[in-house]
Amino acid sequence: MSTQASKTLTKNKTAKNLSSQVTRTLALSSLLAGLPTLVFAHPGHGVMTADGAFGNSVLSGIMHPLTGLDHLVLALGMGMLLTQMHSFKKGFVSLSLGLVAGFALSLNMSLNSTFIESGIVLSIVLLTMALMSRYFNIRLNNNGINQSNEASVKTWHNLAIVGFGALAMLHGAAHAIEVPANSNTTGFFIGMIIAMLGLYTVGRGVATYLNTHLQDSLMIQRVLAVVGLCSVLFI
Repeated sequence: MSTQASKTLTKNKTAKNLSSQVTRTLALSSLLAGLPTLVFAHPGHGVMTADGAFGNSVLSGIMHPLTGLDHLVLALGMGMLLTQMHSFKKGFVSLSLGLVAGFALSLNMSLNSTFIESGIVLSIVLLTMALMSRYFNIRLNNNGINQSNEASVKTWHNLAIVGFGALAMLHGAAHAIEVPANSNTTGFFIGMIIAMLGLYTVGRGVATYLNTHLQDSLMIQRVLAVVGLCSVLFI
């Protein structure tokens, strides 16, 4: 390799490292700046009023995640993360079970809304950290992690899937608490599930597009994660 080529390669690596450091710094800064506003989480939710009819209640349930930035950001981000981990099917099932369990639990017992809101914010913070980590990107891991650590990576990925499924219970519980008083509960639940599962799938499509068409897809993923976190904390 010529001296000029070596210098160019070193310069490119330095630029990438600098960009990565800047992105991580921005993420950390946005998180720290947003801590005082966590109590105001769960923004958006301009849910249309249902008149008790089943069809309108389904539509109201569909609109609920689409008008709540916390649910929207988490659903899209989870679709992206599970795709990067090559675990979309397992994660899809885990998140679905979490939503159903949380919704049913909230309908049958009184849950502390502050606890639910804090848990939702925690789930989004953890998701942002996972999306920014190389550890959860299978494509990069194949080049950067040796075989001796492969089992450990898979174990942590499985734990992450279970953990996010558990956190999805909080989102399901929040949906149950916010069912409009004059809405059909079953219809609202069906609409909510349809919307959330659809958003997971859209997130999968975004991750697939990034991996296919963009060279530094992890950097773009990190930027999207930061934007999503800031949206939830500040909008």
